[in-house]
Amino acid sequence: MLSLTNVSKQYGPQILFVGATCQVNRGEKIGLVGPNGSGKSTLFRLILGEESADEGQIEKPKKLTIGYFRQDAGDMSGRTVLAETVAGAGETAALGEELVLLERAMEDPEVAARLESERGLDFDRLLTRYGEVQARFQELGGYELDARAHEILHGLGFSQEQVNGDVGKLSGGWKM
Repeated sequence: MLSLTNVSKQYGPQILFVGATCQVNRGEKIGLVGPNGSGKSTLFRLILGEESADEGQIEKPKKLTIGYFRQDAGDMSGRTVLAETVAGAGETAALGEELVLLERAMEDPEVAARLESERGLDFDRLLTRYGEVQARFQELGGYELDARAHEILHGLGFSQEQVNGDVGKLSGGWKM
């Protein structure tokens, strides 16, 4: 459950919200709509802990994973649309990247030596860490992540060519 209780936020004379209270229960899906400048992105930054509320409380479970696609897309060249989408999966994406690194270390002695010197992961610890990461990745649905991303992107109107293409070639609207 995610809850906001009497949350207020303003920037100088610009008041975004005063005494905002809401609760999102497990399994609920909500939409956040409003005109530009009304505080939608600020609300997400508050929930993510990137900013602090002027007043009120924001409570969220420790194991809550929040996927959030920022509006400031900037230069996103070099990755496919699919890779960029998957990268937005927070902890799941980070675990997937760590799995790849650990797998490379198990195959390549140079990578294994680097991980041992950087992280203190000898081969036994590397195997243990791999098991931990793999279990959490599976628990979060990581093995279904690409398929779910494909489904979402196609539902948003992306062609297969766009999904596999460089995200940097998309217009700003498509990036969002």
